[in-house]
Amino acid sequence: MARADDIEVRVADQVAWVTINRPQRMNALARATFAQLVEVSLELDQDPGVKVVVYTGAGERAFSAGVDLKELDAAGRMTHPMGGPARNLNEVVLEMATPTIAAINGVAAGGGCELALACDIRVAASTARIGLPEARVGMGANFGSVVLPQLIPRGVALELLYTGELIDMALAHRLGLVNHVFEPAELMAQTAGLARRIADNAPLSVQRMKAMAFKSIGLPTAAALRLSVGPDPYNSEDRLEGARAFVEKRKPRFQGR
Repeated sequence: MARADDIEVRVADQVAWVTINRPQRMNALARATFAQLVEVSLELDQDPGVKVVVYTGAGERAFSAGVDLKELDAAGRMTHPMGGPARNLNEVVLEMATPTIAAINGVAAGGGCELALACDIRVAASTARIGLPEARVGMGANFGSVVLPQLIPRGVALELLYTGELIDMALAHRLGLVNHVFEPAELMAQTAGLARRIADNAPLSVQRMKAMAFKSIGLPTAAALRLSVGPDPYNSEDRLEGARAFVEKRKPRFQGR
């Protein structure tokens, strides 16, 4: 399935691959790119045939270099809202019920880094770098300033925000910012394998776990344990199928209901 020029979408084996397709601009996020990513993300999240969404960039140089700074007016202001026409892109991705993976194939800077931070899981090529250089160009990084300190030690996050430095994947992996680092030639195959392992599981169970994990952030443990968010897998047909498959020693056939 193809989209407008800025975005390519392909669905295979219940995994959607969303590729930012502006390699000549380091996959920078223009106004049209933001709008298409918002539209595609909302659409895929409602598709029962999609169990995992993977975001990546075209080519080998960049996942996304961030907001396209060529889209400034004469006074140097952004000519479009940072999140697309309807909702902030990062909030849309963060709130998706469907599990998301960022396959960081190259530089992930600024808005590109924030898109990766919005995903549930980050994997990367060993040659990639990631960071939020907004302070170096007089911009802000609202989403990154909130989310990055939730993912890595606060002092380290603040140093990266204040200096605007990009870090390599060896350090990102040690910090827990990325789950896995692969050789560039292996990144997509390894990402596909991870996505497949997730897609093979009961979708209601995975969606419930995601909702609980995110909605419980900042809550006291006792309050978090009283949450009931996301779909209910306990009374689902998939729970019965899982039990039957276990007894019959076969692979379960989950239907998401």
